[in-house]
Amino acid sequence: MESVKIIQEVIPLIGTKKKIRSNVDSYIKPEMLFDFAGQGIVISGAGGEIMKVNRAAERMFGYHPDELLNRPIELLIFDSPNAGYNNLRNQFLFPDKTRALGTGLELIAKRKDGSSFPIEVGLSPIETPEGRFVVTIFIDISQRRQQEDLLKKAHLNLQYYAKELQASNVELENFAYVSSHDLLEPLRKIQAFGERLKIAESANFTEQGRDYLDRVLHASERMESLINDLLTFSRLSTRTQPSVPVDLNVILIGVMADLEVSIEKTNARFEIGELPVIEAEPTQMRQLFQNLIANAIKFRKEAEPPCIKISAVKNEQADGKEIYDISIADNGIGFDERYKDKIFNIFQTLAGRKYEGSGIGLAICRKIAVRHGGNIIASSIPNIGSVFIASLAAKQVVTPTK
Repeated sequence: MESVKIIQEVIPLIGTKKKIRSNVDSYIKPEMLFDFAGQGIVISGAGGEIMKVNRAAERMFGYHPDELLNRPIELLIFDSPNAGYNNLRNQFLFPDKTRALGTGLELIAKRKDGSSFPIEVGLSPIETPEGRFVVTIFIDISQRRQQEDLLKKAHLNLQYYAKELQASNVELENFAYVSSHDLLEPLRKIQAFGERLKIAESANFTEQGRDYLDRVLHASERMESLINDLLTFSRLSTRTQPSVPVDLNVILIGVMADLEVSIEKTNARFEIGELPVIEAEPTQMRQLFQNLIANAIKFRKEAEPPCIKISAVKNEQADGKEIYDISIADNGIGFDERYKDKIFNIFQTLAGRKYEGSGIGLAICRKIAVRHGGNIIASSIPNIGSVFIASLAAKQVVTPTK
């Protein structure tokens, strides 16, 4: 049988309009489409014997067409002891239905020189009056496999470094906890003996001596505050509790009771909206609200009482996860927005010594928010006020901070 006749039987041209088709047919023949196709194409008979090979297949396998004619098509495919692979190979050798490219039929091809390369195979068994033929399309996927291997290697490296980083963070947090805890003991002795010295020997000190002692005691108190804050920060990862349903309205009432003295002293006013119930760690929610509200009271204007607005907005994420944005806005001194990320760094303060504090409160807030499936952001206008928005997942188990 002539090859042109075979091709005309198994590779029909598809046209849309009669006029267009007649013009195409006069210039473009099936033989041309076959020979100049970008993919390797092999036509075989019912017994698997190769009957026609296009130019792309010649280049792909390294054979001259005459070397393949009437040879079994399995000559082009590697054999393997792997059962799964052999199942795919049998589907290739004895196809019972059309199988499009991209449906998982990937094999190892064999060139004339014995080298191998991965291929993706598309099959089209066709029944004709002349008998059964199979059109096989081969695509060399060597480059794709190389890219996949590189991606896998990069993913494994990323997983390895993530585990290393997590282990390093845990060690660092444990070190911070143990070190901070151990530092408190000698510090308390300094404070205890400093107080005894002040009481027992006060009469023997000069005015300058008493000033020096007061400075020592004040510095030790500040050091104790810093260590306690560092302990709090490290406990967020090393000592966690399971998440439970938490009514943030109840948490807020408790926090305002704790801050009652500061609220009365500053004549602070509150505008409070309805807050949600979320799955969270209650102690950490209390820390979050206490730090943010205490800051709103602390960083107030001297001539104006604090006005603090607390509200919540529910946001549905693209993945279906529910997030609540808890907003705490004030009318305080504000800050330059150039520093809106810097303020969340540990031991970072912007307002100077006028305002007491370790500079760790907002770092704790961010860590709590991240551990509860969200984050915290800030915006501000100097001398107008600030807004802190803590995003918290409605239903999410507390996850370790990395």
